[in-house]
Amino acid sequence: MYREKRIAVVVPAHNEELLILDTLETVPDFVDRVYVIDDCSKDATLERARAHAKKDARVTVIHHEVNGGVGASITTGFKAALIDGTDILTVMAGDNQMDPVHLPTLIDPIVEGKADFTKGSRLKPGYWKGMSNWRLFGNMLLNLINKIASGYWIISDPQNGYIAISSTGLSKMDLNSLYPRYAFENDMMIKANVHELRMFNIFIPAKYGSETSDIKYGSFILSTSYFLFKSFIWRIIVKLLIYRRLVYFGYVLGMLCLVLGAVMIFFGEWNILLLGFVLFIFSCIGEYKHEIRSLTEDNTNPTSMVKR
Repeated sequence: MYREKRIAVVVPAHNEELLILDTLETVPDFVDRVYVIDDCSKDATLERARAHAKKDARVTVIHHEVNGGVGASITTGFKAALIDGTDILTVMAGDNQMDPVHLPTLIDPIVEGKADFTKGSRLKPGYWKGMSNWRLFGNMLLNLINKIASGYWIISDPQNGYIAISSTGLSKMDLNSLYPRYAFENDMMIKANVHELRMFNIFIPAKYGSETSDIKYGSFILSTSYFLFKSFIWRIIVKLLIYRRLVYFGYVLGMLCLVLGAVMIFFGEWNILLLGFVLFIFSCIGEYKHEIRSLTEDNTNPTSMVKR
């Protein structure tokens, strides 16, 4: 228990035989349940996780017979934790990149009722030490695109999977609809925004060690950008139908003008395209202001969303 809340840690793992024990052995004592999701590993990840579970009663090991992706693994853990009555669910990947010393900082805003969903961020000078320049560039680019796609303008580092979320907030989402692979974090933010969950950013230094990544960043940036584009359109349409706010009408009209304007420039007409840009930018500003205003109405200082 942590401040009278039942805490669960979900540990997605795929071929992490070298680091899975380091991850599990550092899970704080206040955590009530640990769910290790072995995503059809080809090495000794499953065996080592099961051996650790015999020594730690908090640990439950779930094995995927078919590789489903990191998002599918986290979703499996989420479902198990919700069934067991957890109050707050967190994620600590099996590659030991998520320093458990920061776990209370992620959980506190949820315990205190200030947030439904918190996310770690490495995108602060000095905090991204150890991140390659190419990886940093990709994260910065996706960070900007994700702000537009998700509607969370004051949240950074969407690719950081170190998160915490309340069971109440998570239960509002259709877990089966969450993206199963590496764009899972982006999709979860977009779905959270549709349900208007309050998000906090927690700056946490990057932690890199002997782990390796099989992500090909060039193709990942392109595929994730395309996914975010599609998800943005879906989010705007859904929120327009649910909330009918002027800002979403502005987005839709702006996008229609951009498409029509792109055609009209071949006929020497630029005004429609410019109108589309103006409507889109003003809609972005309007959504940002709505995010800040909703936090202020909840008696939350927007600047406290980022713990420094």
